[in-house]
Amino acid sequence: MSSMSTLRLVIGRELRTRGTSKAYLLGMVAILVVLSGAIVIPSVLDDQTTSVDIGAVGIGNDALLDLTRQLVTDRAGDDEVEFEVTTYADADAARVGLADGDVSMVLVEGTAILRESSSAFSNDDLEQRVQEAAATLALQDRLDGSGVELAEITSVLSSQPLEVRTVQGVADAEQDNARSFIAYAGMMMLYMAILIFGAWTLQGVTEEKSSRVVEVLLATVEPWQLLAGKVIGIGLLGLAQFGITVAWALTLIRVTGALNLPVIPVDSAVTLIVWFVLGFALYSTMFATAGALVGRSEDAQSVSFPVSMTAIVGFIVSFQALSEPSGVLARVTTFVPFMSPFVVPIRVAFQEIALWEQLLAVAVTIGLVVVLIRIAARIYAGGALHFAGRLGLRAAWTGARETSRS
Repeated sequence: MSSMSTLRLVIGRELRTRGTSKAYLLGMVAILVVLSGAIVIPSVLDDQTTSVDIGAVGIGNDALLDLTRQLVTDRAGDDEVEFEVTTYADADAARVGLADGDVSMVLVEGTAILRESSSAFSNDDLEQRVQEAAATLALQDRLDGSGVELAEITSVLSSQPLEVRTVQGVADAEQDNARSFIAYAGMMMLYMAILIFGAWTLQGVTEEKSSRVVEVLLATVEPWQLLAGKVIGIGLLGLAQFGITVAWALTLIRVTGALNLPVIPVDSAVTLIVWFVLGFALYSTMFATAGALVGRSEDAQSVSFPVSMTAIVGFIVSFQALSEPSGVLARVTTFVPFMSPFVVPIRVAFQEIALWEQLLAVAVTIGLVVVLIRIAARIYAGGALHFAGRLGLRAAWTGARETSRS
């Protein structure tokens, strides 16, 4: 039987045994149910209402409140606006109202804003609307007698008259939002997939060792075939579950209108898929190798810690790439295979990477995956028949040599 035929048999075994298991199927159902509730329930309970609770002390607030209400309503779009004004007798009563949470801010005689604190969690959007209304009224006072209407002033002050351009041309706000969305979402999805489904691979290797099934398998299958088949088989199941989850989430979001998802650019989508697969293959192989070094499932987490930390470092580096996609760190880590699955999709999303950089990064990562499979298979051969405690890399490598001689 050829090597590829044997490999296909190993992959098929993983798909059949794990893909039809109750744990896998019930886990899939549980994820979809929880996800459905998380998306559908908030959209059903959301009454699409913008609520504003603002206080007022003294005179001179009426015009400012009326214009603030207009600006809030204009920006609310299709949402219903509930604009509630609470009048207080003095500043002390207003402070009590702020402390009790009755209002988010208080206008004092049309000249000042009173807030409970300057925390970043304060209602800055409402404050911005109030400041905009105050500036509009102040400008109207200066233009009094010129014949300019208040609505015209408001329109000018709230507009964006300057066309925004980038070095590539006129900026497309919608496409920029889509690229930012796929960069951030792709980074998060890859990180979660590596940790969740990489743990599946780790568990799959350690389970067979603890049950001594691997002794029978290695009698007829080469170590690299068993390792590669396990990585591919479990990887396909993980990617299938992840793909179904994402597709289900996107469908629910579209149907319920829970979020306004942008149209994803084709180049960003293709790049994300390619690097998702490459990153998953790379880290799954590393997790499988870690699993071959231990004899019990209880020891798996300790030996896989370096792999998990590598993924965490890549995740942290990706945040720097988000802020500076053309920076030195982003350019260098583009060619570091353990980091490139996190970094390259971000640089592509922001169009800050050359074609040759993409192709070279893909080639380097694929080359490392192939080499790592061979190295991991040797370590796997030396460690697969080790059932007591944790095995060192050198001992596993030596064990593989002795196994091949015998």
